[in-house]
Parts: sequence; structure tokens; C-alpha cells
Amino acid sequence: MLARRSVFSGVLGAAALLPALLWLRPALSARQAPSFRDQGDFFFPLKLYTADCIGLGQLPLWNPLSGLGEPWLANGQSGIFYPPTLFFLLPSAALAAGLFLLLHFAIGVSGAWRFAKEETVSDAGALIGAAAFGACGFAASLSVYWNHFGAWAYLPWIVLLARSGLRSRGARAGLAASIGLQAMAGSPEICAASLVLAALFSWQARPVESGWLEPPPGKRLLRFAGAAALGLALAGWSLVPMAELALRSDRRAPLPAAERERGAANLSALTSALGLSPAASGTEYLSTLYAGPLLLFAAAAAFGERQRRRLVLLLGIVAAAGVAVAMAGPPGSWLRTLPFLDRVRYPAKALAWTFFALPMLAALGADALRFDRSRKRTGFLVAAGLTGLCLLLFSRQPAGARLAEALGLAALVLLALPGAAASAPSARRVAALETVAALGLVAALLLAGGPAFRFAPESEIRRVAPSVSFLARVSGRVLTPPGERLVPWVLRDARFDVATLRRQRESLLGYTNLLAGVPAIRTAAALSTEGERRILASIDGGSNPVLAGGAAGARVLWTPFAPPEMGSRKVGDFFRAPINPYRSRLSFVPAYRVEPDRARAWERAAKGETDWSREVFLDREPDPRPAAGAKRSFVVARIAVDLAERVAADVNSDAAGILVLADLHYPGWTASVDGRPAPILAADGYLRAVALSPGAHRVEFRYRPVSFYAGAALSLLALAALAVLILRGPGPARGTAA
Repeated sequence: MLARRSVFSGVLGAAALLPALLWLRPALSARQAPSFRDQGDFFFPLKLYTADCIGLGQLPLWNPLSGLGEPWLANGQSGIFYPPTLFFLLPSAALAAGLFLLLHFAIGVSGAWRFAKEETVSDAGALIGAAAFGACGFAASLSVYWNHFGAWAYLPWIVLLARSGLRSRGARAGLAASIGLQAMAGSPEICAASLVLAALFSWQARPVESGWLEPPPGKRLLRFAGAAALGLALAGWSLVPMAELALRSDRRAPLPAAERERGAANLSALTSALGLSPAASGTEYLSTLYAGPLLLFAAAAAFGERQRRRLVLLLGIVAAAGVAVAMAGPPGSWLRTLPFLDRVRYPAKALAWTFFALPMLAALGADALRFDRSRKRTGFLVAAGLTGLCLLLFSRQPAGARLAEALGLAALVLLALPGAAASAPSARRVAALETVAALGLVAALLLAGGPAFRFAPESEIRRVAPSVSFLARVSGRVLTPPGERLVPWVLRDARFDVATLRRQRESLLGYTNLLAGVPAIRTAAALSTEGERRILASIDGGSNPVLAGGAAGARVLWTPFAPPEMGSRKVGDFFRAPINPYRSRLSFVPAYRVEPDRARAWERAAKGETDWSREVFLDREPDPRPAAGAKRSFVVARIAVDLAERVAADVNSDAAGILVLADLHYPGWTASVDGRPAPILAADGYLRAVALSPGAHRVEFRYRPVSFYAGAALSLLALAALAVLILRGPGPARGTAA
């Protein structure tokens, strides 16, 4: 009997993962690659570029193809040290993506199931919570943003372990590992939100069984702080470089109001949650927020729970807080002026709180309906259930989803009715009704969430159009239109099919230039340096964008829009226009002017105040200093070695001068001249330069960031500490509070 019950429990637990498994079946078995939204033009190129470097035995610290160079390790979304990134070493990109997503669905679902079971929720109730977490519209929508979805998957485990009170060393080690993995997934916003929730649930830890001494809340918070610090240290090799980049990015100051408000949830988000408007989610960031009347009814029923009243109230506050922060207009717009929140893009991500709390409330509510026979709120519950059934009549979800949800909701309404005493037959009936409700929710969410998953043939992921192959052979970088203009052209029909993927790749949208080997002026980085931002601003908002692009080393303009006042050649749907004048990637100039203000130096260079081939603005006086008006009869300069983290140039001239490399000036780059260290000067604000004396020289630039070594040392120390914590044993004995 016990074995049969265990098998049944396992089957119910596995059922929560069924929607994700069926959604991802084309990727797992038919070589169809997920292509919806950012997956095709951002995450596939980003992950495959990273995996390709790792497969060649290289650690991709720097990406030379993005912008004027990008600190790749500091881009948390690259996931260089995040273990699931290794899936992308598989020869099948579609299978790699499918396994990557399925793993995170499994992490999230298992954590939600375990959270419910630790609260003594029945198997059917736990299935409601786990399925609601892993298959609601928020989960389906967020899954297209691999970094945020990957981080969100750890949220139930982090909260579960924090709520345990962290009484054992094993719990502390588990929390540290979960926080570390979450941080390496590359979503600082979700990570910070998880830490806030974990602190709250650590304060309100689950009561312990008799025989244990309960430590005071302050001590629990100290344990949490120690485990959290250890977890963040585990991710040091990602977080330290990311912090270095953040200090040199536009996130040092609050974002403009327009950027903070973009992607907020308006009132139509409620209709999306109820299934009344599947084509509009109420937020441009997420495709659907579908929760459905069954989930919302079960969550509401939790507020009749008496034994776990504190937990229910805390979950209710968390759900409301997520809605408040994500809301368009007050109070959301007010909250987004607060520190940290004023630096977050797409506030709909705050709904991560809401769509963690609602599934857990639903699990508790379903069990409250099953076991609480007092029925003090029977009238309200029955009325709410009947209202939900009426809403299903107007739902725009598929007929099968509405039918399954109606059956499940009807089962919960029957549970709300006063019944006979808890005799054995009655207990079996209510257990069956709760199971029907759980399976109905699984089926409804499975059918409702399917449209959030689109697929295209795997061959299209790495496909490079012949016209783009030509761009990879051009000497210099490629300039493309701003994303605000290019995205509507690419996503003209929003189908995200083969044609969409081909337009993404041919237009070099997002990070698609990485797979084609095309160096592009633009970067798709969510967090870009101040230099990159100012360079693009001078190109997109300046009076002469072509001149500013040439100053940044752009050799050709590649655009689907006819370039005015430029000679161009039509290549299929695109125009290819040479940019002249343009700065060669390597140049040796005899003259300079000092301009310590980097932004001002770039502005003057972008406006053409100097002849780039003869003069450069430097941030300080060079040593050796070229003689003013000195003549030179010859100069030969060529790039001898061109690797991601190492660039070497051979220079020969009969006069002193400034060697300018049109790559981004960024901490971690060092220079040597003939094997001896040399200072790197900031050229025209944001490029690299080295002063040279007359004669033949080998100049070598190497990327050896202190942030990487400091972060790696921190991570290795944290790994050792975690191993010690695990090997020391499970923790204090019964009857202690240590």
C-alpha cells in the first residue's frame, strides 16, 4: 500500500513537468529550434559563440566582434561559468536549447513541489502549486529570456531553504549553492528579488517539530546572510567583472523615466491573466500572463487557512508587492523612482514575486478546501467559483483548455461545499476531487501556454547569408541602423518563423553578427560601457552619423533602408554603402592634442575636428612625446596577431608618433613595447593608444583583467568553504539551537 502511494505521488509530481516537456518536444526530438522573441537573434548567438570558444579550449573573456569590443565575462548573460551553458557544446543547437530550458523548468517545478510538501500539503495540492509555477503564462513567457528564466527557476528552492530556518549545515550549503547558481545565470534583478524574499522567509521560518530549540529571528537572519554571502562568492568569477562593468556603464545613474516605464504592466494585464485577451498581455515584455480562474480561485481559498495564516499573509503581501512594482502608473511609477528600482529595465520582471506567491497560495488553498470542513466562507467561495466558471465562457483560450479548467474548477467548487464527516469514503472522494482539479489545471495550462513557443528548423540558427559572408571579409567594422528602426522591419509579421530568422541574421540584429564573424559597431549588450553608449549616441543622434561612424572605425553601412546622400549598392533587400572617411583599425599619427575629458574628446573627434590619419586627442601627455611639426619619410604599421584577448602590431617609422588601435579602451588591457610594459593612453576618449619612439617596434595588447582573477580567487575560496560545510556533516543535533 505504501509503495503504491509512493508511486502515485511520484506520478503526480512528474505531471507538473508535463507541459514543459510537451512544449519543448520539437526541440528535444525533431531538431526544431525555439525561435520566439529574443531567442533567435540574441540568446542562440550569445550561447553558441560562448560554447564555440569553450569548445576550442578558450575562455572568452573579451568579445572583439561586438561594438568596439565587449568584456564578455562581464556580460552575465553569456554564462561562461554557468554549468548548463555546456549544453551548447552539443552538435545540435535545438537539442541544446531544449535541454537547457527543460532543466530549468525541472528545477523550478521540483522546488515548488518541495516547498508545498514541506508545508504538509497533499500530493494533489503540491501538483497544483508546482504546475502553476512551471506552466503559468508568466513561466511560458519568461522562458524566452534564458538568463531571467534560468535565475527564476531557483527561486522556490532558495525560499524553501530559507524558510527551513537554516538549522543544518546542509541547508546552508544548499542555499549557498542555489544562490551561487542563480547569480551565474545572469539576471541581477531576479537574483536581488530572490534574496529579498529569502530574507523575509528566513525571518518567518517554518515552525520546527517538538524537541528542537527555535533560534531567534536575528540568528536566522545571520545564518541567511552568511549563506547568501557564500553563494554570491561562488559566483565571484561572474559578479566581480559584472560589477566592474556596472561602474563604467549608464547604470551608475538612474535610467530615464521612459526606459524605466517601458514594459510595465497596464490594466489589460488582468484580462490576460484571466484569459480574456490572449493576444495582449498588458506588457510588451511578456507575451502572456495567463493564470486562469482555477489558479486564482485556489489562491483566494488559501486566505481561509487558519493553521498557516502567517505564511498565507506573507505570500499575499509578496504577490501584491510584485504587482505594485510592475504596474504602469502609480504606485509602480512611484516605486520605480527608488534606488535600485530606478535602474531596472522592463519592470514586468517584478511579477516573478507574484507568480511565485500565487502558485504557493493555490497549493495551500486547494488543501484548505479539502481538509477544512468548518466552511465559514462557503457562500463566498461558491460564488467566487461560479464567477470563475462564468469567466471561462468568455475566455479566448483554446476550447480544450477551457474545458479542462472548467472541470478542475468545478471540482474545487464541490470541495468548497459542506460535506459529510470525514469518513473513509468521503476522504477518498475529496482526494479524488482535488486530484481532478490538479490534473485539470495541468491540462489547461499546457494548452494555454503552447502559443508562447515557436520553432524553426535548426539549420536556420547558424545559417549565414552570402551577403553577410562578404561583410566578414570587409576591412573594418559594419554599421547597421538603430534597433528602433531595424526591429519593426525584421519583426514585420511577428511570426518568428524561418523568414524572421533569416531577416534577423541578414540584418545583423542583436548578436547575430557573432555567428557570421562580422565585427559590428553596435552591441546588443544589456549593460554597455559609457564609451559604447556615447559612441552610438553620436552616430544615432548627431548631425553627421556617417562621419561619427567612420571615427569609430565603421567601413560600410549595411541597411534595408535606402541611405540618403550616399552612394550604395543594392544587395537583395539591403543597401551596402561604403563609409568615407573612416578610421583604420590601426594607425600611426604624428600629432596629438590633450583633452582629459573623454566625452569631450570623442565629441570633437566624431565631429571631424581632426584628421584621424594625422592627429589624435589623448587623455594626457604621452611619453615619448612626438616633436611638434616633425617630418617623417616613412611609416609601416600592420597587425601581426589578431586574437580576442591579444593584438600585436609591428610598427616601423623614422619619427616618433602615437599608435592608435580603434578598439575599446577598457580596464584589464595592458600594453608592451618590445617586451617592456607601456602605458595605454585613451585616444579620442574611448580608443587605445601607445606612444612610440622612432624605429621598429612590436607593440602587444593583452587582456588580463584583475576583476577576473579576483573573482576567480573568490569563487575558488567559496567552493572550498562550501566543500568544508558539506563534509562537516548535517548539522546540530536534536535539542540544540546552534
